Amino acid sequence: MARALDPEISGSELLPLAVHRDPQVRAAVAARSDCPMGALVSLGHDANLDVLSALLGNARTPSSVVRRLADHRDPRISGLAVQRLRNAFR
Repeated sequence: MARALDPEISGSELLPLAVHRDPQVRAAVAARSDCPMGALVSLGHDANLDVLSALLGNARTPSSVVRRLADHRDPRISGLAVQRLRNAFR
């Protein structure tokens, strides 16, 4: 977890952490503004709700990922995604 939060770790060094078995590590990576785009897209397929919530809170998450999460089966995730999409058009 410490590596996922360490500001000295960046770019490609975050990629292995984006597939870590601990969902809290993946959530920490998903929330980082310097998370690589490929990791953001990959994390959009994560099953853990904390990871998806962190991803939706990241301004760099691609709109294609946000649009897909708007159809998520969990209303908390779909609600966050829909709200983000609405805010993008204000």
